[in-house]
Amino acid sequence: MVTRDETISRNGSTRATAYAMSCKVITAGNTTFVAWLDHVADIQVRSLNRETGVWSETVLVGKGVDNHSGPAITMDSRGHLHIVYGPHHGPFNFQTTQRPHDVSAWSPVEEVGVFATYPSLVCGPDDTLHLTYRGGDMPRRLMYQRRPKGGNWSDPVEVVDSKAPSGYTQYGNALAVDAANTLHLVFHIYDRHPAGGKAAGYLTSTDAGRTWQTAEGVRVALPATPGTPCFFAQSPELDMRTSNVALSPQGRPFVFTSHLKQRPPGATLWSHDGTAWRRRDLLPEISKAFPERAVAMHGTLTFDTSGRLYLAIVTGSPSGGGWGSPSWEAALLVSDDQGQTFETCALADANPQVPAWLLNVERPYSHRPIDTPMLLYTRGGPGKGCTGGDCTTVHAVTLRDPEE
Repeated sequence: MVTRDETISRNGSTRATAYAMSCKVITAGNTTFVAWLDHVADIQVRSLNRETGVWSETVLVGKGVDNHSGPAITMDSRGHLHIVYGPHHGPFNFQTTQRPHDVSAWSPVEEVGVFATYPSLVCGPDDTLHLTYRGGDMPRRLMYQRRPKGGNWSDPVEVVDSKAPSGYTQYGNALAVDAANTLHLVFHIYDRHPAGGKAAGYLTSTDAGRTWQTAEGVRVALPATPGTPCFFAQSPELDMRTSNVALSPQGRPFVFTSHLKQRPPGATLWSHDGTAWRRRDLLPEISKAFPERAVAMHGTLTFDTSGRLYLAIVTGSPSGGGWGSPSWEAALLVSDDQGQTFETCALADANPQVPAWLLNVERPYSHRPIDTPMLLYTRGGPGKGCTGGDCTTVHAVTLRDPEE
């Protein structure tokens, strides 16, 4: 499945291509644009001419503060790229390319977000930008803002509240938008009472983020809390993380959850059929292709124009290992029947000393479907804290069209 694995930076941050909610790969016409974080927190962008296979020079867009400053990118109907990035506990920096399909020059920095981290950014059919992130007062909330074409950012809205009594909270907050301008939001809730990702949920909005409802169409009062009926997996005994959200050709949301307390660690593919959530255990697929391996923490998924489903997953030791364990390696699962069966392969050569992880697969940055996706990953250790650690290498993987 892999036709080319190219190193596009040897100066990567310890979280160069994190996190799953942030789109970092966009293809428009014959050009693919990628964004990542160089050591410690340089926001970098390059473009690839898909006809010639030639990469542009690397462009430094701006600087964050640490390895949580990574960018999210999208593109509007005119071909202008938009980027949101750090600092850790913002406000974010927001910029736009000065010319269509050209990353060499960017607009001045505009600020958006309140104590913001982990951006997810999409562009609707009407060129409205939609942004979710973790932010707000402590304990942090899942926040939403929008920016209409030619307009200003709206005031932040609290969409999800963990209701943790105090301390650290973390959310997945992945957005997608469809041709009807409907927003799809998949998220998890993590807190430390006790520590764990105890709930994974989904909300959708048909009015540009003004109101939100469950997958079954039940309107919810904001902010949603652990008692709101928008969760497809929830238990105080769980520790889950969600991937990004992918929309099938039928417009159905797909997401997978990593299960970190499970031994061996596993993952579940979830999809909504219009009536209820369906689930598919992914661990047997990993075990069949990679004996004596399990599912580690992070991964992303996408559909192409033919309806083919791609799941990029990090595999690891059945004992779990720690954050960024050397045993972590990248794998790809491809399905032509929306997750009933899979073809599986390794995405990178195995290296028992250095992990290949922090996967970020190309997904629709707007309502437009994509062809065979490209993906990014980081090769290198996690370092210590938000600024420690050596440089990593950043890789761009080109996949072969299964029909060829």
